[in-house]
Amino acid sequence: MNQLTRTTIISVLILFLALGLNAQSSISALPKPGFEKRIQNAVNAIRLIDTHEHLMSETEALAGPADFSTLFTNYQQSDLISSGSPSDKIYNILKGKDKSIEEKWLAAKDGWANMRTTAYGRSVLIAAKDLFGMDDLNDQTYVELSKRIKDSHKKGYYETILKQKSKIDACLIMEYNTSNPRDVVNEGNCNFRRFFVYDRYVSFFGYNKMNSRFGASGKKITSLKAYESLVDSIFEQDIKLGIQGAKFGVAYYRTLKFDEVSRENATTVFEKMKSNPDHIYPFEEAKPLQDFIFFKLLGLCEKYKVPVQIHTGLQTGSGNEITNANPTGLAKAFFKFPGVKFCLLHAGYPYGGEMATLAKNFPNVFIDMAWSALISPAYTSRYLQEFIETVPNNKIMAYGGDSQTVEGAYGASVLARETVASTLIQMVKEAYLTESEALDVAKKILRENAITIYNLKPISFN
Repeated sequence: MNQLTRTTIISVLILFLALGLNAQSSISALPKPGFEKRIQNAVNAIRLIDTHEHLMSETEALAGPADFSTLFTNYQQSDLISSGSPSDKIYNILKGKDKSIEEKWLAAKDGWANMRTTAYGRSVLIAAKDLFGMDDLNDQTYVELSKRIKDSHKKGYYETILKQKSKIDACLIMEYNTSNPRDVVNEGNCNFRRFFVYDRYVSFFGYNKMNSRFGASGKKITSLKAYESLVDSIFEQDIKLGIQGAKFGVAYYRTLKFDEVSRENATTVFEKMKSNPDHIYPFEEAKPLQDFIFFKLLGLCEKYKVPVQIHTGLQTGSGNEITNANPTGLAKAFFKFPGVKFCLLHAGYPYGGEMATLAKNFPNVFIDMAWSALISPAYTSRYLQEFIETVPNNKIMAYGGDSQTVEGAYGASVLARETVASTLIQMVKEAYLTESEALDVAKKILRENAITIYNLKPISFN
């Protein structure tokens, strides 16, 4: 056999091997032409369920400033500071009610030039263009953009942006107070009691001292048993008020690794902290009591069938400890409370692989990708594909704006739709999914799964 023949045979074998490998990854038949546009149109038409927002009421929003800085109300300020803008300038000027738009622009413009290419920046440009007809934010446009934003802030604009522009049918709103949920009903022309579904933000001795959030009830807590009774009464009150879920944001100040703690050990820590209620104890000393109360609260969530949202991954603001937010530390809680639906927020950024592993292994763990498309569309697309490949598709939710303003929720919705559509189009193009499967997944992850997982009632969509 001469050299030419050997070379030809080897080339043919390599070609067949390559075709064989490609056939292994291509599960479905190639789609009919035009599938890209059909998938994009279908995704854009879906009425969203927004799984996570921090929206103020329309009345509160109308009382605040309305100018270009409205589009920087959410995470954009963090990027301005990350770019090098002094934090006191950003917080004192950009958020100042008594500052002129010229002062605000001078405070923001240098940082804006550097962060406009982040996804936070893209959301500003999306809202400016789609909602206010401005193609850019710069020296020549900030005055006109401010005028258009101010003109739009009239009674009923929440409905216009949320229900009409964003095509959102219901929002899950974080509620921080222990009294009645914020009164956002009957604002504009739609019934927001039905539109907004409330979650309670839950804390417990949050900052390593006794006099913390639950202590604000005004009741003197004399024993661990009395504290547990207080927790029971507050939780029961919340349920009666119609709270649909509980959110834990503890990853902002401590690890998510929770351990089972005996009542005896928790009582020892409680008595020590009670003796000096304003003293801030080292985390290692306070952790047993925090862990005990965390499991106590999860028991209440299981009793009342309340889904639980837990912040995982990137924390907002500056200078946070990201390893606190690694979701793998929650495994003991997943084992102990199989009846609780654990919805892990923000696609765990940057712990996407860990998130997929947990949701794949635990039937009671769900992936909520709220905020992730606003952090990074590329990350969201990469891990959405991985989630679809590893996790049953009834356990994935792909949109939550996680915003304080409706303009921010709109920008996040556009990024989420674009990310979902592009990811599914690519998976169909590679013949991993059929077009029909892609459309089914889109409806599930943008709407249907949230309705089931968060126990939403049809009345929310009127």
